Amino acid sequence: MHRFRFAPIVNKYNSPYILVRPESGEYDEDGVWQPAEPARIPLRGHFQPVNSNLQQAEGGKYTEDDRALYTTNKHKSGDLIEYQGVQYIVDAPEDRDYRDVIKYFVKKVVVNDPV
Repeated sequence: MHRFRFAPIVNKYNSPYILVRPESGEYDEDGVWQPAEPARIPLRGHFQPVNSNLQQAEGGKYTEDDRALYTTNKHKSGDLIEYQGVQYIVDAPEDRDYRDVIKYFVKKVVVNDPV
C-alpha cells in the first residue's frame, strides 16, 4: 500500500505544544508522600477548529473550544496536552495506515465540568 507523505506540508504550519505526563511521587525520609512534578515534553503539531458539521453530527460531543490536532507524534486517548496555555485531553485518534500524519480530536479541559 502506498503511503501519502503529508508531513512536509503540515510541518510548514506546525506550532509548539506540550505533552504533560504525570509522574508518580515518592515517600521522603519521614514517610510523607511527596508528589512529583509532571514531565513536560515539548512537541510540534498543527491545531485546527473542529468542523461545525462534526459538532452537530456527534450530538454535541464537540464544542467550538475543541480542536483537531494533526501531528506525526503518537498519542493515546486520555493524554493531557497544553497548547497556548490551554489544556486539552486527547479524545479519539483517527489513525489511517495510508498517511504519515495522524489526526486527533482534543477536548478542552474545563475545571468545573460536571462528572
